[in-house]
Amino acid sequence: MTTVFLQIGLLLLAGIIYRRVPDMIPPADVRRVIASVVLNIFIPMLTFGVMCRAKINTDLLTVPLISALSVLAGLAAGWIVYARILHKQLDPPAIGSLLLATTWCNAMYMGLPITTAIVGEHMSHIPIMFDYLGMTPLLFTAGTLISSHFGAAAEQVSVGRGIVRALTMPPTLAIAAGLIANLTGVEVPDWAVLACGAAGKVVAPLMLFSIGLTLTIPSWRSIPLLLPSALIRTIAVPTIMLPIARYVIVDPDVFRSVLLECAMPSMMLTMVFAERFGLDESVLAQAILLSTLLSIATLPQISLLLP
Repeated sequence: MTTVFLQIGLLLLAGIIYRRVPDMIPPADVRRVIASVVLNIFIPMLTFGVMCRAKINTDLLTVPLISALSVLAGLAAGWIVYARILHKQLDPPAIGSLLLATTWCNAMYMGLPITTAIVGEHMSHIPIMFDYLGMTPLLFTAGTLISSHFGAAAEQVSVGRGIVRALTMPPTLAIAAGLIANLTGVEVPDWAVLACGAAGKVVAPLMLFSIGLTLTIPSWRSIPLLLPSALIRTIAVPTIMLPIARYVIVDPDVFRSVLLECAMPSMMLTMVFAERFGLDESVLAQAILLSTLLSIATLPQISLLLP
């Protein structure tokens, strides 16, 4: 576990250092290019390579179920704290940002390397299903509604458009193609699977570097308002989901993987929604960093509690 976090820390630090190097391509431009390439090329390749050979069983239903329930648990807790208790201390764009940070976790970009390092490479399909079959469809529907409601940008919102966007994302299409090949017995050549695996190995380093390009150190004044989000995301949600996951998941390795996924820090993709809908990007970036730092302490403890 220590080795994993040291590697993650070094990649994050590389992104932070890049921001201090003069005469470089602007970090925001680098981040957009990395996000586009990873989302549209490398993650679909990784996803197809994993799903076409993965053992298909009840995980296909239980993992997305737990993922969706974890989103609802985070949203409910975040709504009570930020939309009810602390709403007078925050403006609407900040509330929307903190709801996104509390609700959606970094299931792929941190979840994939940590889960495979702790549980094993044979569980690499769990972060994929947790993210793209559970959380992401809710991000493009419920997340869109939240962002539109609290954001400063006037934009027409269509839940139907969000559903179509989630279903037509390259990773989602890759999951479908991989499952079809798997279930119909299509033999995907070994060289193709190996190529997909090689492409997948660059996902975590690139995205961790990209996170480093974005992270903003919270001010001392803002920490009391940000801390509830980080605590809900990294401690409360996995605690709530523990008995539910134990009840619906039989395989111990799948259970370990899912619970680790539930405990991941805030999702980086939410920054796209903050930018598009006029939420408070600074607050969201600070919340992401705080939850990421907190997860360095909480994830090892959670891993020790796993059977």
